[in-house]
Amino acid sequence: MTYTVLDQAALPGYLEGLPRVMEVLGDGQDYDITEIGDGNLNFVYRVARTGDRMRSVILKQAVPYLRVAGEDWPLSRDRMIYELRASRLYSDLAPGLVPEIYHADEDMSVVVMEDLRDLRVLRYPMIEGVVFPNIGKDIGRFLGKALFKLSYLGMDSMARRDLMAQFVKNEELCKLTEDFIFTFPFVEHESNYVNPETNAHATKVFRGDPEYLKRVRYFKEQFLAKPDALLHGDLHTGSLMAGPDATFVIDPEFALFGPFGFEVGKIMANFLFCYTAHYHRPGGPDYQDWLLGEVTTIWTTFNTEFLRLWGEQDESALLYPGFLEPADLEDYKADFMHRIFQDAIGFGACSLARRTVGIAGNADVRGIEDMAVRTRLEMMNIDLSYLLMMKYDSLDNIDALVAVIKDFHAARKDKVLEGLT
Repeated sequence: MTYTVLDQAALPGYLEGLPRVMEVLGDGQDYDITEIGDGNLNFVYRVARTGDRMRSVILKQAVPYLRVAGEDWPLSRDRMIYELRASRLYSDLAPGLVPEIYHADEDMSVVVMEDLRDLRVLRYPMIEGVVFPNIGKDIGRFLGKALFKLSYLGMDSMARRDLMAQFVKNEELCKLTEDFIFTFPFVEHESNYVNPETNAHATKVFRGDPEYLKRVRYFKEQFLAKPDALLHGDLHTGSLMAGPDATFVIDPEFALFGPFGFEVGKIMANFLFCYTAHYHRPGGPDYQDWLLGEVTTIWTTFNTEFLRLWGEQDESALLYPGFLEPADLEDYKADFMHRIFQDAIGFGACSLARRTVGIAGNADVRGIEDMAVRTRLEMMNIDLSYLLMMKYDSLDNIDALVAVIKDFHAARKDKVLEGLT
């Protein structure tokens, strides 16, 4: 089939040619079609049978450009191939955490999948101050399973290299990550978010500090040079759907091999970003405490799950039975996890800066209409990025990280709260 961008008028005709999809949608004449995507990369639609909301699917189509930037920024549609490959892997490793795929069409860059219905993209209820009892544990378990089993610890050398070959050509989205997380936010660039006061603060705090910039460059080097495991690549609160009893990982189109700490730090940073927003958002101090507690839970659950799987793995590309004495192996594991932890802090600092001054900001703060309030919170996130980057290699455990974050906010909250509504 020749590639065309599907609009709402064309969707019914396309779907009616897909038997498995029509099994889900059932008989009838009419459809309720709603675009539900965030508009950054793809078109995403919910298609439901009119009068029966339980009969519905999600259709996602990649377009040949970066949608948030427009057709002047070309982008290959091949990213859908990598999303499908990663989704299948995750479905095997962590069943129940990835939507079921009903149809995949590489020519049209389309995937039609399970509608999670009553679940919501996590970012928006978090903005509202909704508590999810299991979210930190679910995220930590997913990270532990995916990062261990799809790494040199959980795979033999041949299988790992074969899997790497299946993702190595996802170069355009890798390049977006390299540029939009590790380069553009730290220089004056046309793609960056425009808020003169925020940009002036960024220039004052980190764009002119060579030590901070050298540390950012170190983490870009790690991202480029360390193919530890297959990563989701874009794991944040906008790529998770959640309800009181369920969590699903979606949108792994950025899937690539990269460092363990990148995946962990990126999602933790999103919770810290939301923490700042709740100086203005309705959650207030209680919700901020919950968010910081979930940061702890994400790390501790990931750490526990990763080490549990390591204890069950006798041999892999890295491991060989009896190579180290038990006590030496335990020391090695402790040092290994310590390095991931510190890397996660540094990658999280990069993500805080990116989401503040880069092209794709989080709605948590950037969605605040009052510019004076928004600017004050953006400056706070710039300061937090700086602090964490400069301290990442001196923090040894999650309790130390939480203490630093608490001290940071305690020193600033009176000033930031002044005048906020």
